[in-house]
Amino acid sequence: MRFLTTAPFLIGESLSLPLVRSRHRGYGVDIKRPVSQTRLVVVMFLQAIFVALLAKRAFAAAGGYIQTAGPGNASFTMYSGCQQPACGVAATGFTAAMHQLAFGSVPGIGPGDACGRCFSITGNRDPFSPAYTGPFGQTIVVKVTDMCPVAGNEQWCGQTVQNQANQFGMPAHFDLCVDNGAAAVFFPSGHGALTGTWQEVSCSLWSGTDKSPSFNGACILGENAGLWPAVGCGNQGLAPGAHTRIDKLEAAHGYDLPLWS
Repeated sequence: MRFLTTAPFLIGESLSLPLVRSRHRGYGVDIKRPVSQTRLVVVMFLQAIFVALLAKRAFAAAGGYIQTAGPGNASFTMYSGCQQPACGVAATGFTAAMHQLAFGSVPGIGPGDACGRCFSITGNRDPFSPAYTGPFGQTIVVKVTDMCPVAGNEQWCGQTVQNQANQFGMPAHFDLCVDNGAAAVFFPSGHGALTGTWQEVSCSLWSGTDKSPSFNGACILGENAGLWPAVGCGNQGLAPGAHTRIDKLEAAHGYDLPLWS
């Protein structure tokens, strides 16, 4: 990432103009003159732009995907038939599909940067039965092996660059695999959807065994990568809703672009 040179004035600093000394030509005496107020305003304006760009880069990854280590809020559902996941590697331990905006790929392309990463998840509310107060299931650690695409799953996985929450107001979603037992220990009996919290954790906290890759290009490098924003498998394609010229450049080159691109 490229950084602009630190400016001599900080945002929020007093606007009293500093004085600098110069030698008056021909007289050899010091004359105090104020720094241009216009220059000061320009410097502060550039600093504001710089801070805004840093904020954007802190939360967005290559391709416009939104990938952070959390903690944060999420919704949770369950699905079966998860032995041919988008990452290309199934597992015997608890696994889940993650919403596309964080998964980091497009349906049919293959793995995204979420592949292989592990998350601690806790359910604490049923959005369809808000009067239910528990007991809830266990806090568990799941490994992401699959994608929950926007198409066909708008209610839960419809987060986009423009609207980063699903229909339940949740910025993240995990679809837990029924086949390997994750859903059975996470969801209380009679409840198939929950909201709660999540946080990326080291995969040393996950229990399970990875199976053999099911296709060329399969990837679960996230299990050995550092927590986000560290890169594992990398992202592919554009995030849902990413369509501008800058988004396309960042998808091709990541965020290692000049700030004025």
